[in-house]
Amino acid sequence: MPDFREQYEKASRLGKLAFVERPYIGSPGAPAQAETNASQIWGHINAGYLFAYEYTRWWKESRALRNAAVLGDWSWLNKTRVRGSDAARFMNYATVKDLSGQQTGQIVYTPMVDAGGKVAIEGLTLKLGDNDYLFTQSGALKWFEFLRNTTRMKVELEDVTPDYTCYALQGPRSTDVLEALTGESWKDLRFSRFRKTKILETETLVARQGVTGEIGYEFLMRTDSGRAHELWRRLRDTGRDFGLRELGFKAQMVGHTETGIATVIRDFLPARGKPEAMRKMLRYWMSAEELAAIDWDIAEQLCSPGELGWGYTVDLKKSQFHGREALAREADRGGPARRLMGLEWNSDDMAELYAAQFRDAPAAPPPDLPYGQFRVLFLKVHQAKNLVGWGSGYAYSPTLRRMISLARLERRLEPGAKVEVLWGGFSDEPTCRIRAKVVALPFIARSRTKNLSC
Repeated sequence: MPDFREQYEKASRLGKLAFVERPYIGSPGAPAQAETNASQIWGHINAGYLFAYEYTRWWKESRALRNAAVLGDWSWLNKTRVRGSDAARFMNYATVKDLSGQQTGQIVYTPMVDAGGKVAIEGLTLKLGDNDYLFTQSGALKWFEFLRNTTRMKVELEDVTPDYTCYALQGPRSTDVLEALTGESWKDLRFSRFRKTKILETETLVARQGVTGEIGYEFLMRTDSGRAHELWRRLRDTGRDFGLRELGFKAQMVGHTETGIATVIRDFLPARGKPEAMRKMLRYWMSAEELAAIDWDIAEQLCSPGELGWGYTVDLKKSQFHGREALAREADRGGPARRLMGLEWNSDDMAELYAAQFRDAPAAPPPDLPYGQFRVLFLKVHQAKNLVGWGSGYAYSPTLRRMISLARLERRLEPGAKVEVLWGGFSDEPTCRIRAKVVALPFIARSRTKNLSC
């Protein structure tokens, strides 16, 4: 794909006229994905990238994640290369995590906060070499440019999103698939480490990572090799003997909720910009009538790392990082007022909600199953008529056979507590209350850090 960068740059011109001056483009794997995308629907995400919506049936794809393996495409994630004499110092300043001990070949989860201590961006930092890093998350380039202008550190920033794939092989049989594909042993590769190998005669970075909670790997192959779609096809065909299914855009977020990982836009808003600018930004993820109907302050959905379950990443022993003072004040107050928990929605109430759709009387709207990452939908959670937090990321789990969601709840609420989720009223629809039980996260135990060499 020698012209892929040119297509990407055109597709990234957000101020231009869509479909005329700003095209939509297939991901690096699209030629192979088109062979099996049974839905014939393509979802859109960052920078014009289009992704297969549903290869088989979304619930079968979701179950395969837990029982065998799936192949998903996260190539749309922005990738920013950070190099220069101050690169190590810059990356350590940018994040709440202490990166001073990060080794080449190691991956570190790195939340970054604004001056108020709220998460502005979060993602993975790969150390490629001395003063050479790769950070993967949407909007990273502009955030790093802001920090570079603030600090005046000497770093070179480059958007390399179109230069690499990001295919995710996830599930309990993923190592078997990888070893069958490469003819190499991978059981010695620890979680959050990467190494390079040759696949299809092309150097490929293979990272043991993933947001599904399962053992998994991510593949970064250069797109200018022209073999990115062949890699997708080879992974798919090799995995067939192990029960692998391709994971469409429709089912991707179910795994996030099951494993208790908060996702930007879906579970919290990024703290980047002033409230009025952020409200304008919401128009990308809400209809005009939904935006007009919201009765909550945008600040309610801006969260510190601790509120999202990432308090363990905050290292206040570091003398300096962006937003440190605000997080130190939060720690002095005893931590955030809310914490991330899970909700198991009452099945009888859900059955009644669906039954109401077939009666003549007005009813609260039916849930959209599944619903995507880039739709803003924060649900009020009550206990004894008092607002105690916000539910988000609801999903029907085909594995658990329950409706579940994440929730940011008052710290006093423990697993087993009974609450109610206010459903509906997104514009002019009726509302109803759905009973729910507070549960500890994750819903499905994480095995992604398991030592495979034992």
